[in-house]
Amino acid sequence: MARPKFDLGFAEPGEAFAVAEVLQEAARWITTWRSQLWDPALVGESFVTPIIARGQMLTARTAGGIAGVMILLPEDPHFWPDRPPGEAVYLHKLAVRRAHAGTGVPAALIDHAAALARAQDRRLLRLDCDPPLAPFYEGLGFRRVDEIDVRHPEAGPMRVARMERRIAG
Repeated sequence: MARPKFDLGFAEPGEAFAVAEVLQEAARWITTWRSQLWDPALVGESFVTPIIARGQMLTARTAGGIAGVMILLPEDPHFWPDRPPGEAVYLHKLAVRRAHAGTGVPAALIDHAAALARAQDRRLLRLDCDPPLAPFYEGLGFRRVDEIDVRHPEAGPMRVARMERRIAG
């Protein structure tokens, strides 16, 4: 079966509601197989609006609307304080609408992020995740760097697996 082609780009200011819906749907779905990772109430329009305004919310669209989203950050001092600035793009809040699960949305978003990072002379993609999710990202070309305990200012204490992927180029 052919994978759908996604229109990849950054969310527009008028899309805050639609982007928030994708994140909230993913947050609710996560609780069907594990404890809460993201609080749906905290990833609403007020959360996404400033991210969209800064041009940091990547989207994958189909004819039916937004299939998936992911935040791209130029730095990540909360989870990667020990890494020098300017060498990586940092990925957060990868979320896919359940209707598009299994269609390659994460790979499309991550590959597009790699192209954007390459254009900025960044040679790495980095992310942090709940350690049980590390194998998912390994399947997308990331390697586990380490696991650390972090005290995030909004989310509180947590253990994360830090992952990175080299960008060919």
